[in-house]
Amino acid sequence: MERTNANEFRSNLKEWMEAARKEPIRITRKSGESFVLLDADTFEKMQLDLAKLQGITGGLMDVVQGRLQRSTVDSTTKTLNKAKALALAGKTVKKAVE
Repeated sequence: MERTNANEFRSNLKEWMEAARKEPIRITRKSGESFVLLDADTFEKMQLDLAKLQGITGGLMDVVQGRLQRSTVDSTTKTLNKAKALALAGKTVKKAVE
């Protein structure tokens, strides 16, 4: 990760933005506080990856803490119907005319 200070960053903003396309840039203030500049695509990918990891972690915590139920045909059907209803909420579905 490249590094710069806030004054250098302000003076050469365009160059630092171009550099951030290749790798994140760490910008540090005199106070020691720092920030990271990175391109939006990388940021969005990181957000998606984080959400996936949080979901996996939540599932693993359910296993560890015993918050599980044995799956049955009825419970699976109810879960799938609930997911389908949520996915279709607000959407109109046209049925074929026989």
